[in-house]
Amino acid sequence: MAALIQNSVIRILVVYALGVMAAMTVSEAVTELGSIAKEFHVFDHGSIGMIMSLPSLMVALGALLAGYIVDRAGDRIVLLIGAVIIVIGDLCVVAAPAFNLLLAGRVITGIGYVLTAVSAVTLLIRITTGKQRTMAMALWSTFVPASFLLPFLLAGLADHFSTWRAAFVTHSLLTLVLACLALFSLPRRTQEEKTMFSRTRHLSAVLKSPLPYLLGISFGADAFLQTGIISTLAPYLAKTYGVPVVEVAHWNVVAMVFNGIGCLMVGALLNRGVKATTLGFVGLVLTGAPALLMYLYPLGFMPSIFASWVFMFGSGLMVGMWALVPVIAPSRESVGATSGLITQLTLIGVFLGPPLFISAQIGSAQTGGSSHVLAWMVVAGLVICLAGLPIWLRGPNSQFATKNSPPEHGTLKGHG
Repeated sequence: MAALIQNSVIRILVVYALGVMAAMTVSEAVTELGSIAKEFHVFDHGSIGMIMSLPSLMVALGALLAGYIVDRAGDRIVLLIGAVIIVIGDLCVVAAPAFNLLLAGRVITGIGYVLTAVSAVTLLIRITTGKQRTMAMALWSTFVPASFLLPFLLAGLADHFSTWRAAFVTHSLLTLVLACLALFSLPRRTQEEKTMFSRTRHLSAVLKSPLPYLLGISFGADAFLQTGIISTLAPYLAKTYGVPVVEVAHWNVVAMVFNGIGCLMVGALLNRGVKATTLGFVGLVLTGAPALLMYLYPLGFMPSIFASWVFMFGSGLMVGMWALVPVIAPSRESVGATSGLITQLTLIGVFLGPPLFISAQIGSAQTGGSSHVLAWMVVAGLVICLAGLPIWLRGPNSQFATKNSPPEHGTLKGHG
């Protein structure tokens, strides 16, 4: 049994699954926003959106600090501590007697999110090497869309138990089980690895370089669109076409699969010589066109669902540009700090998306049902996504990418 859980593939899957659980601190609330708002008599649109997006604010504020903690304490121990904090935050949300205390619980889960996510990607890089590392990073790029799968699959769970708290209890139990697996399967750092795999080395050089900011802003704009639209799509389509919200949520599972496919395809296409610029512009078109069609034209229910799938696939192509991070790192040793800065900027978009889209959607409904405000928000997000163009133009095979590739160290041998 011990040999099985310490298998390299099992280790990768355990770390990835904990990353998914971390990102799910945001998405676990997406299908329960209405029920929570109703129970606590919350009518402010921004506050409703904050229920979902508060954990992402913690990542936006604390990714670099979490990287420092990982360097000092170790990725394995921070991963485990982050998972425990997520469980505590979920339980605080479940027990919250007032809305402000519920938000405090969401802040706690956000602290767990940032610690878990930052340590997980560091650990994946440390325990893999060569092609296995490439595959692990491609898998990691899907952890946010994957975090929406379970909430959408279990959209009827709260109705079955007659309480929205069931979703948070389920998430905490799954996180606890995975943390126990991680405790027995993941290796500690060696002395050499303490300096080899760093999240903060050469941080000052990263902060002085404009390229990480540009790529991070591009990712943040895409995350703004993705989380904003996905958090409002079910109630929007349910009201527009008279279908149950749960039905829309279940169709959204397919959208998340398409998003993951888009993420994974980027690495494969780049390796086959497809230009990053081509992928970037195709991603922009496939992200923007279906979103605008959904809001501006009465497509019908199933055509709108198909459009949401195309939108999520295009958004996946944009997210898959994580493959270009080594291109813009000032040095090979600064890849960890570069990814930390980009993560912070990305999560600002995740934080802003739900409350702004929810406010725009409810505001549109109160002023006659026009969706032009939502359409303009989509256009603005697409324009900001173009901040990544200078990085797309470099491509993954430039001299910078070759020079800055992560060190081929960290094989699993010797960590049994």
